[in-house]
Amino acid sequence: MTGEHGTGATNTSAPADDDRIDAAGWWQLVALAVGGAVVPTVYIVLRPGPVPWVAVVVLGLALVVVLPAAQVWSWSRRGGRAAVVATRRWVDEGRVPPEVPEAVWRLRVQQWTADARRRRTSGWMFVGLAALWAVIAATGNAADRGVAVVWVVLGIATLVQGRGDRVGAEQLLAAPVRPTT
Repeated sequence: MTGEHGTGATNTSAPADDDRIDAAGWWQLVALAVGGAVVPTVYIVLRPGPVPWVAVVVLGLALVVVLPAAQVWSWSRRGGRAAVVATRRWVDEGRVPPEVPEAVWRLRVQQWTADARRRRTSGWMFVGLAALWAVIAATGNAADRGVAVVWVVLGIATLVQGRGDRVGAEQLLAAPVRPTT
C-alpha cells in the first residue's frame, strides 16, 4: 500500500497497482495528519486560561498518527484505495463497466450502501453534538462557538454526502442482473 515496487516480475493478468495509494490518497492522508496536529492546538489556544502544552503536543502527535492510519485501515478493509475509488466512480456514474464481474461489483456496492447508512447515523450524532456544544457555547466562549459550528458543518456534510451515496448505490443494486457469458 505504500507504492513501493515489487521484485520486478510482472503478471499481466493481475490488475496493476490495485493496492497502491494514488496521489489524491496521499494528499488526503497528509490533510488528515495536518488536521490532527492543528485542530487540538487551535482549540486549546482559543480557550481562556493557561494552555496545557504537554496535552496539546501529545494529543496532536496521537492524531497525526491515528487519523491517517485509520484511513489506510478503512481503505484496506474495502479492497484498497483503488477499489474504493472505482466503487465511488460506479456509484457516481450510476453504472458499472461490463468487464467487472457481478460478484465483485455487487459486493462492493452493498458495502458502500452499508457504509452510507452508517454515515447517516454519524451525521445525526454530529448534529446532536452541535446542539450540545451550542448549549455549552452559551457561556460566551469563542472556542466553544467555533466547535459548535464545526460539528454543524460536519453533520450536514455527512448527511448530504451519505444520502447521495446511498441513493446512487441503491439504484445500482436495483439494476437487473447482467447475464453471464
